[in-house]
Amino acid sequence: MKLSKYPYLVQKEILENMTLSDLFLLSFVSKNMKKLIKSSQTKRIKNIGRIAYSYDRIGEGMVYIPIKPIFRYTSRRTITETTKELILRTVERQDDAKNGSFQLNVAGKLIDFEIRDHDNCPVASFLSIDKVSAIESIHNYFLDFIGDSIEYYWLAENRKLFIPRLENLSVCLRTYILDNVWDTLPSSLVLKQVIGWMKNPFKPESNFYQTESILLNLHNKALLAVLRYFQGRQAILTCSYSFEIEGWTEFVNRWKSGEAFQKLEYLDVLTSVGTESSQTEILNAIGVKQIDETKTPPSHTVPKICGWRYVRPKTDPIISHTYVVRETDNRVASIEVRGLTLKFGVWNETEEQFLALVK
Repeated sequence: MKLSKYPYLVQKEILENMTLSDLFLLSFVSKNMKKLIKSSQTKRIKNIGRIAYSYDRIGEGMVYIPIKPIFRYTSRRTITETTKELILRTVERQDDAKNGSFQLNVAGKLIDFEIRDHDNCPVASFLSIDKVSAIESIHNYFLDFIGDSIEYYWLAENRKLFIPRLENLSVCLRTYILDNVWDTLPSSLVLKQVIGWMKNPFKPESNFYQTESILLNLHNKALLAVLRYFQGRQAILTCSYSFEIEGWTEFVNRWKSGEAFQKLEYLDVLTSVGTESSQTEILNAIGVKQIDETKTPPSHTVPKICGWRYVRPKTDPIISHTYVVRETDNRVASIEVRGLTLKFGVWNETEEQFLALVK
């Protein structure tokens, strides 16, 4: 079937009934085809909110559009799965054999493609030595085809770390023990999110503390270091020891003075042992202000960074009668101390605006 023989409306109808993976493959064929797809499928392309890349330890990767995660229940545990619309798979070849493949020009680089029965999308293959340039070409093509206004994510795991340096790319790292892999990363790398275990604190000047979102299990010394040097927006921390009131007080006082944590939106600290101090003692040490107990405080919640990876894309709500105020701009942070949990949520509102939200 030669698509160009049909009237534009028929072409558009045919293209609208194709999967996105087929559309992208077809767009590689020629500049005119790419132009036709972009002009006739503008709405579909604009509806793409983000593109995600993943790459495993055996040299196979995928490019996909993330869709809302789902829960899958088993007899032993609950598993969170991210549903996805596959666009492309990538495979590293061990030799120069090209069984049944065909070449297409992708952002100026010829890349071998094949269609495999067990895949639901085209497969791009390349030699290991061409891996970086091939992935760079694929990414540059998406930047040109979709644009740079959407989010592009590289999901890395420490089984075999490979993180390319690509334009407009955010990196999310999931690792078992962060200490074991951090020194292998580029010194200039700033991550979007880090998930894993952290045994020892990093140096104060480490780029780790600039990560926008961290979800970590960590020891007491590492927790104290995070509460001193973190420059990101969101942190969910689980500590394997009791939490010292001095570390929490230092953190809050530095925020109140405007000395640190200018970007912070949300902090959740869970200790497995608990504090030796009472809730009242902690709140008094921090110097909180109180909302009348007969009134209902507003609920603090913010969208999670990389929230598309979670079934609950927003942070857990903080509904607390206690709060503190930052001296430099009069912004408010709600504070909740309950059992083994300490939560801190920063509002965009000033104290006057915040109190107006109280019911």
